Formats: sequence, C-alpha cells, structure tokens
Amino acid sequence: MRSEQPRGADVRALYEEFPYPLPVADSDPIYDVAMGLDLVMADLDGLEVLDAGCGTGHRLIGLACQYPETRFLGVDFSEHSLSVARGLAERNGCDNVEFRHAEIGGELLGRQFDLITSTGVIHHLENPAGGAEWLQRHLKPEGIAYTWYYHPYGEFDRLLSRDLVQLLLRDSEDDISGTVLGDLGLTLSVEQYGTRTSFSDVSQATRLAADVDAYIHPIVNAYRFQEAAEFFRVGSDWAIVHGVNWDGGSGSVDAGDWTGGEFGTISAAGLFESPRLRAVFDRMDAYAQLDAVELKLRPTGFTLVSGGVAGLERVTDRIRRNADSANLLRPKPRQEDAR
Repeated sequence: MRSEQPRGADVRALYEEFPYPLPVADSDPIYDVAMGLDLVMADLDGLEVLDAGCGTGHRLIGLACQYPETRFLGVDFSEHSLSVARGLAERNGCDNVEFRHAEIGGELLGRQFDLITSTGVIHHLENPAGGAEWLQRHLKPEGIAYTWYYHPYGEFDRLLSRDLVQLLLRDSEDDISGTVLGDLGLTLSVEQYGTRTSFSDVSQATRLAADVDAYIHPIVNAYRFQEAAEFFRVGSDWAIVHGVNWDGGSGSVDAGDWTGGEFGTISAAGLFESPRLRAVFDRMDAYAQLDAVELKLRPTGFTLVSGGVAGLERVTDRIRRNADSANLLRPKPRQEDAR
C-alpha cells in the first residue's frame, strides 16, 4: 500500500514541528535497537557506527550508553530533532556520540562505517531505493546494515486510517491537522510493534508525536520481506530477516532452526498448534517458511540485516545460519526443486 509521493520538504516540516520518536531531551533513551544488535554482532567495541535518520536520538543514545567504547555518528535532516538529540546525549553523559545535519540520499558523508542502523526511515523516503544505496555507499566492505520497515499485512488497518486522514486534510478548507486525529478517535497502540520501549515516555506530547508520525506523515510505504531486501541487491551479498514485530508481540528469526531453541526466537510450535501443520511447515524450504511467517503473524514491522561476504565474519552464528539458509538475495528454489 503506497501513497502518492509529495516533496521531501513536507516531511522535514513535519519533523521540525513534531520531533520523533520522543520530542524532549528529559525522557529516557530507547533500548530496542541496542537489544536487537546484541543478537547480531557479538562485539561493537572500537567500531564506527552510523545511525541514519537518528531523529531525536533516543535509540542512538540507547546504543551509546550500552556500548561506551564505540563511536557513533547520528545524522538527520531535522534541526529541531538534532537539538533534542544533543541535549539527550549531554543529559546521559554520552561523549562517544556526535551529530551532523545531513539528508539520506544527499551529499555523501566522506567516511565509511562498520555498522549502519536506520530504524523506520527508508519507508518514509521519496526515493527508498536511492536511500538504501546511499546507506550502502557508507559501509566498509565488512560492514553490516541494520534496517527496520513497516509491513503491509499488520499495518493494513492503520494505513487505511492514515489514507482517510490524508483525504480529510486535503479537502478541508481549514487547517484541521491539530484536531482530525481526535475527531476520528485515532491513536497508535503502545503495542502496535510488540513492545512499549518506544513509549518509555507516555506524555501527551509524546503520544501526539507518535500519532502524527503514524497518521499524518506525508510519505508512508510498507514492504514485504522480499521487497525490502531488493533495495540491497546491488550493494550487498546477503540480506536476512532478523526480527519480526506484530501487534502485541515480537520475536527473532532463526531460519536454520524453528524449534525455538534460543530465547525469543519464533518457533514452529508458536506458529501452529496443530502437529500436522508443524510437520508441513518443517517440510517447506526456508523461503516458503518465511512466507508462512508473514501470512500467519501478519507483522506490523520487521528488521533486515544485510552486508557483504566479509561481514559474515563479524556476525553471530544465528545470523550466519540465516544467511546460509534464507538469504533473500539468493535465487529462490523452484517449487518443483523444493519437493
């Protein structure tokens, strides 16, 4: 589900008025990306990390607090968001972070990084493929990209509501953007993406920033697993689904082991109560299993991890298993070959 793409200036204006994800520097950092990266790379010490589209820096500061021996650069095109981010870094005593005003897809930064994180950004770009290419041009040969996207299955109802909001705003004679969400009774669930970590601060201003991002943002795209992976086909050798979010839950993917042996991984038993259906699932190839995960869980979002062959030396065993068995950049087996 894709909306008509307006100018990027509209997006910049939105974030200047409603900094995201949290609008103030006296709120706590968000640690969901830091926790997710624990399962991707065993050690970040001494590495250089770029957070592309860092917004108010709450996830970036969560990373900086967890990895004090790592150097971080946060870039964003919203000066208001960056001012909040700098205040947050100072409040948390993070001297391993710097910030820079820059636009994804714009002028190159003149340096490369060991790890790039970009959470909920590519799907808001006028040119998502160009944004993904820009990210990859900033990766070292052994670098890893960690990116997060909306998924159309779990976001279907929200995106329909967003389209209604856009329609009402377009045809209104007055500026009703400040009241349309309340008039429609729309507010984003704190469990929309399976966790309350993004709502560590649930003030009215925070809720408004989240709701504006969810319903009034002028550019919103949503992708299936394979569609998002295609953005990285030119610059990467592998791309895998790392984590899946759905309304009220989340889990990581181990495409080489669906027994749920590791804590927090999605299991065949968690997907299907029926032993017969689990047996069918076990017989599927890894790509069909990922299709089944999408159709059964109907995700609201998901995380991709991607990189080159050299990057596989840096990642955890589970990521390597995923790259070996379910690399979305590898040609899928024909149905007759999988039987």
